[in-house]
Amino acid sequence: MKRLKMLLPWMAVVMALGLLGGCASVCGVEKAAPKAPPAPVVKKWEGAAPKPVTEKPAPAPMLPTTYTVEKCDDLWSISAKPQIYNDPWLWCLLWNANKDKIKNPNKLKVGLVLQVPRNVSDADKAAARKCSKKFPKYKPPAGAKRYCPPK
Repeated sequence: MKRLKMLLPWMAVVMALGLLGGCASVCGVEKAAPKAPPAPVVKKWEGAAPKPVTEKPAPAPMLPTTYTVEKCDDLWSISAKPQIYNDPWLWCLLWNANKDKIKNPNKLKVGLVLQVPRNVSDADKAAARKCSKKFPKYKPPAGAKRYCPPK
C-alpha cells in the first residue's frame, strides 16, 4: 500500500504530460487551406468554320427488309435484334410473313432468307404479342447439344 501511495503522484505526472503532449501536437497546428482548382483552359477554335445548320434532319438509316438465317438463329432471337424489331415478342410477325418458307417456327434452316415486314400497325404488333404468348415454348429433344457462341 505504501508503494502505491508513492507511485500515485508519479502516475499523475506522467498522465498530465501525456495529455499535454497529445493536445500540443494537435491543438497548435493549423491545417493548410485547400487549393483552389485550376482555372479552366479555354481553347480557341481553329480550323474551318462550322457547317451551317440544315432545315431537314438527316434521314434515318434504312432498316433491312430481308434477313438471312445464321447458325443458332430462331425467330425469337431474330426479332429481338435492333435492326429487325428490337422486341422478341414480335416473332409472330416474321412467322406470318414467311409461312410459305417456315413449316415449324422452332426450326430454321441456315441460309434461309426471311422477309421482314416493315409497315406494321400497332394493332398488328399487339396481335403478334398475343400470338407469341399462346405458342408453346420450344423444348429441345433429350440429348440434343446446341451450343451457340455469343456474337
